[in-house]
Amino acid sequence: MLYKIFFSIIIPDGNHKLIALLRTIIQLETSISNEFMAEKTSQNSPVINFTKPTIEAWLEAAKSELNGANPIEKLTISKGSLKIKPYYHQSIPEVNQPDFSLHPSVNPYYGPRCWLNMPRILVSNEKQANQAALHCLANGADGILFEPGKPTIQFETLLDQIKTEFCTLSWLVNDDYSDSISDLNLWIGKNELKKNISGTIIWEESPKGDFNHLLTCTQVSPFGILVKAKPNPDDEIADARLNAISTIEFMIKQKISVDTAIRGISFSISMGTDFFMEIAKIKSLRNLWYQIQQAYGAAVAHPVHIHVTAKAWLDEHYQPHGNMIKSTTSAIAAILGGCDSLTIEPEAEQEMMNRIARNVSSILREESYLSKVADPTAGSYYLDCLTADISEKAWQKFQSKV
Repeated sequence: MLYKIFFSIIIPDGNHKLIALLRTIIQLETSISNEFMAEKTSQNSPVINFTKPTIEAWLEAAKSELNGANPIEKLTISKGSLKIKPYYHQSIPEVNQPDFSLHPSVNPYYGPRCWLNMPRILVSNEKQANQAALHCLANGADGILFEPGKPTIQFETLLDQIKTEFCTLSWLVNDDYSDSISDLNLWIGKNELKKNISGTIIWEESPKGDFNHLLTCTQVSPFGILVKAKPNPDDEIADARLNAISTIEFMIKQKISVDTAIRGISFSISMGTDFFMEIAKIKSLRNLWYQIQQAYGAAVAHPVHIHVTAKAWLDEHYQPHGNMIKSTTSAIAAILGGCDSLTIEPEAEQEMMNRIARNVSSILREESYLSKVADPTAGSYYLDCLTADISEKAWQKFQSKV
């Protein structure tokens, strides 16, 4: 439309031939310009058909760069009892491969990849622990992992003003303070909180006490198993499986049904510094748990709650705030592996350090959008093979212990 304005200003009224001529010139220039740009675009973006690379082609290329050495033998590394190969591919039919994929969460708020930000609070003073918990819940936490630091706890004070219907409350129980869970059991029954309280009770040793009220809380897992950290991930998974079966057998002796016992079990596991190994470890733990349910003939396959702790990591070569880097990578591995709740330990018990640790999970969800995809690592041949290897080694070690 600009040329019409130009014509009305420059060209006298009635000179229609000149107007028509100028229109023709403009249209011709536009056509030539479009053809020129199309030609340049085709030159800069040619259609290239790449041939699909084969395993043999990769082996030959790698062999030539290694002066004739076998690349599989030369580049394979050992991590404990596991062998990490330099190249992974789909070597077996998909129907024969274990399904390690994570299913989308049904929670509309947290997204397809759901996990709970759950800082840990030591309970040595109920009033102080209550204030710390309320502060965390008001600043990004989705729940609290309480660690009893005394044999008896006043739960009226500890849980004052905490809305249990909007957050989860979990417990990490040292064997010396197992009586505190009996107090929790009685408090839940007395306050009729069976319907709106959720969480898990994680035992450093075997569970102790009466679980009548806790078992009637459909959202509480009272038989949480703390998986002790070990150098090899398959050892951790083997021990987790052994402890789970011991717990189920113990509950069966207490006249508790298999399905109820299975529903009440959860796991708490810590993260190491090997990024891909930790992802595979969590996926292996979940897969082997479903195998246990199948072995016991559970009527329904119950999902298991996996809690992950990113332990504080201090190295003077990476100070200050070196733990923030480790916490972030550990948290990402835990989330991609499929954790259901996440506790990140601070570098030191200071308000700023606690805030940094608490915010890692929030940033990964709200700014890095890790919650948007249910299983970002699905289809990775390396991770699927690594998960299968951990599961196989763990099964062999488990069989040697029973």
